[in-house]
Amino acid sequence: MPKTINAAGVQLRPSRDSVKDTIFEALRLGKSAAEKEADVICFPEHWLPEKNIPAKMDPLPALQSLAEEYGVLIVGGAFYERIDGRLYLSSPLIGRDGELKGRQFKVHLFRREKKIAKPGKSHRMFQVNGYKLGILVCYDIDFPESSRSLALQGADLLFCPSRIVKYGIEPWHQYVTVRSLENRIPIVAPNVYSPPWFPGASVIVDLHEDPKTKISYSRASTLHNGQRTGLVFQDLDLAYHRRLRRERFSDRQPRAYGNLS
Repeated sequence: MPKTINAAGVQLRPSRDSVKDTIFEALRLGKSAAEKEADVICFPEHWLPEKNIPAKMDPLPALQSLAEEYGVLIVGGAFYERIDGRLYLSSPLIGRDGELKGRQFKVHLFRREKKIAKPGKSHRMFQVNGYKLGILVCYDIDFPESSRSLALQGADLLFCPSRIVKYGIEPWHQYVTVRSLENRIPIVAPNVYSPPWFPGASVIVDLHEDPKTKISYSRASTLHNGQRTGLVFQDLDLAYHRRLRRERFSDRQPRAYGNLS
């Protein structure tokens, strides 16, 4: 397992009129992240214009070319895909060779999404590049069982492609921070930028240890509202978080928790 990886979250503005222009902008920002030596790049949820439901233009080939050209792992955000005749909110994972490694379907659909798509049935674990990762699509992170189930399966890193409205930014940041703290795991959570309702504020949260007290505290790298579209970066020490997770989980008392289902 690599000790440290450089993760990038892409804060992208969907074009109101052009799917093609939006994909072009996604590639521009993705290339910028890759040229800054990101090991993994995550796009937000619903970064394609809604006129692309169901997909009239598939962004996957462009993302696969980007991954292969730069040798970078890509979490494709989340957008509607029709798979086996059913429409899902799908988050594709693309390997450094440009090959599709799999998809995570959004499990907890939010409001009108329930009328459009089918929910995913489980949270998948992906093993790539020597470490394990899981994907929680936006609303999935509100449910503590989702991140905990992935952490218990050995996830080293979580991605949360999101589309968060302006009045939800503060609680969203709290959700991401708490999930990181309670599971001792880094979380990469990019948001769309689409004013006036979607202000961005993409965030990456990981943990650091106070050298004196040995207490772990959260650190958030945030792309603030005034920066509009752009990238948020963080070097993530996976080995350090794995140690913290092992120590914390050794104190769990599952018999005391009852039937959580």
